[in-house]
Amino acid sequence: MRVEPTEVKQKLDAVGCGFCLAKWTQVTIHLGSGLTQSCHHVKAHPIDLNDLATNPSVLHNTGFKKNIRKQMLNNERPEECNYCWRIEDNTGMTSDRIWKSRDSFSWPHYDTIKNLTGDEDFYPTYVEVSFSNVCNFKCGYCGPAFSSKWGDEIREHGAYTFDSTNWKYNQPDEYQKQIPEREENPYIEAFWKWFPDAVQHMHTFRITGGEPLMSKHTNKVIDHLMHNPQPNLEFSINSNACPPGDLWKQFVDKIKVLEDKKCIKRFILFVSAEGVGEQQEYNRFGMDWDMFTRNVEYYLSSTQGVCSFMSAFNILSIPTFYKFLQYVADLKNKYYTKDFQRTLVDIPYVKSPGFLDAKISTYDLVQEYLYPCVSLMKKNNFSTMEIQKMQRIIADLNVRHDQPEKFEKEAIDGRRMFYEWIQQYDKRRGTNFVETFPEMNRFLEDCKACMI
Repeated sequence: MRVEPTEVKQKLDAVGCGFCLAKWTQVTIHLGSGLTQSCHHVKAHPIDLNDLATNPSVLHNTGFKKNIRKQMLNNERPEECNYCWRIEDNTGMTSDRIWKSRDSFSWPHYDTIKNLTGDEDFYPTYVEVSFSNVCNFKCGYCGPAFSSKWGDEIREHGAYTFDSTNWKYNQPDEYQKQIPEREENPYIEAFWKWFPDAVQHMHTFRITGGEPLMSKHTNKVIDHLMHNPQPNLEFSINSNACPPGDLWKQFVDKIKVLEDKKCIKRFILFVSAEGVGEQQEYNRFGMDWDMFTRNVEYYLSSTQGVCSFMSAFNILSIPTFYKFLQYVADLKNKYYTKDFQRTLVDIPYVKSPGFLDAKISTYDLVQEYLYPCVSLMKKNNFSTMEIQKMQRIIADLNVRHDQPEKFEKEAIDGRRMFYEWIQQYDKRRGTNFVETFPEMNRFLEDCKACMI
């Protein structure tokens, strides 16, 4: 039986008020740019090449991360983890510090980790890697570090500029430089030295991107698992579900082979969506919504795997998020099995860039388009955790709307930048926000008014 969140929090807090097992057990490694991070709530930081040359585990166990671990073990709250403190302090709801620590990839290691000093190298149990930024999308909240298409746009037009703040968004810098797959990459070389041993300690291995199906290393991983089965491993791939050519069919057919030969415990496909139709195509520039839905159905009908929607919730998600949840609910019902739910949704919250953070929204948008979402989820086959993630987003937004004097400057600054960003976005990409998001036209006028 899984331990309850309240008990998890009590045990974590007994070690330290900021203690989180995910700082040891979870890692996302960006091999194309040489960056690493412990979870999606914190910024990625550089991997030291000198350390990596003699110790491939530095892909996860960096000096920076070890310092954060020591803070957690010394009853401190690291600043980089402020989203979880915001949820716990302002809403009283369960933060990802609790959920990630409670998860089956983390909780069995509680007794081991609580007695560490923070200096140790630790094999992560939930590993996410990106081999490169090669991608055929350029989602609004993304950038050159994670999308080659974004890089092409920045090279052609330069960074997005904001007169209201004298800030430049997605300006190329040393952390966004990518090593092309055709060139030697010391981070990938270290990965292939580390992976054969590390995978034996993993609960979950997940490939992200860019678009992973456009990377040769994704096929190399699948081939490795075919020849070196890991029957206890949950294997996952993130995909935009709209790769070019026949890559989607090739991928689905290979996953079926992995399943049939029992080379893995389970496969989970993570696809990204947080809206529907033209609004989703605007937000995830490059998507064909009809192709996306066809490909998702092809995967679910051809394999035994799970499809989990990663909904990077941002201000552009608001108008059609209810319709998106209805789409997910329909898939849940259609592909339901008595053993497990094959269609899931996660709702990670976009904090950066700040002008896409839903906290700059107006109360009427939240009330009209988000409040009904919880009721819809409760009436369908959504799990308690799925529902709670939606509830905490609404609760966090309500706190900001209930205390306007506390957050007014932050909201106004964000709205100014949102207005400037939309003007440049539409000009560069030939899109039309006013026509695509009629529900948000009044909000856009409010943002324009903030420029005065």
